Amino acid sequence: MSIYDDFSFGREANIKEFARHSQLQVIQGKVEDFTALHACVLSLRPDVVIHLAALHFIPYCNRHPLQTIRINVEGTYSVFDSCEQAGVPKVVMASTGAIYPSDENELLESGAAQPVDVYGCSKHLDEGIAEYFARRGRTRVMAIRFFNCYGPYETNEHLIPEIIKQLKLQPHLELGNLKTKRDYIYVADMARGIILLSQTERAKPYEVVNLGTGLEYSGEELVRSIGRNLGREIEIRVDQARFRPSDKMHQRASTRRLRELTDWTPQIGIEEGLRLLLQHEGMMS
Repeated sequence: MSIYDDFSFGREANIKEFARHSQLQVIQGKVEDFTALHACVLSLRPDVVIHLAALHFIPYCNRHPLQTIRINVEGTYSVFDSCEQAGVPKVVMASTGAIYPSDENELLESGAAQPVDVYGCSKHLDEGIAEYFARRGRTRVMAIRFFNCYGPYETNEHLIPEIIKQLKLQPHLELGNLKTKRDYIYVADMARGIILLSQTERAKPYEVVNLGTGLEYSGEELVRSIGRNLGREIEIRVDQARFRPSDKMHQRASTRRLRELTDWTPQIGIEEGLRLLLQHEGMMS
């Protein structure tokens, strides 16, 4: 197994413990560096490539749209072109639930794409690239639409890491819109889902699949759950400056196609997942 990463957001130290107990090769390089990426894929000639590289923290993407397009879209084209030239038979690509519109109902893969931010637009373009290469008939492709992953070792300032960071500094929280609801999936469940989807033989040559739990929780519910785990009520102070102009009210995955392709079901619910995270952060035993 090999990892190709530039560690611009991720941390090499986070995988060292795993690498110590496995045959893991770490190669440092940029996804948008076609020459280096092509040489890497050509030398390894893997059976499957799992393409996770992207800028995906939405406020950062909105502040840096050209960088986001360059890394997410040009980088994805480089991945697929490299894999096709090296004869890689299967590529699994990280897409996103951010492609979908806000909808109270579960979101089906067949639904219309209506991204409202730069990140969602970049991933919509990525899916077009993925389908283009799949139609050429040399590589089977699966685009997995990730919903909101959380857990240890997060390096982007999403809502849950922001809550943890603030609670380490002060007893109250200063947050934006906590009415919006998202489908939160614990990182271990997500990793297991990616592996199972990469191994399934039931998928079409080009397949789009949601990876979420089918449940959604508001920011307020997350804070209450963290408070229960910590054994105290947490004061929330609403900060209007933290509101996102394009925030969606709902985001909940349909998991029907996921269940048709694999035997995956989430094993870690939100309360347990938050407890595991708090323990990892040293905030409870």
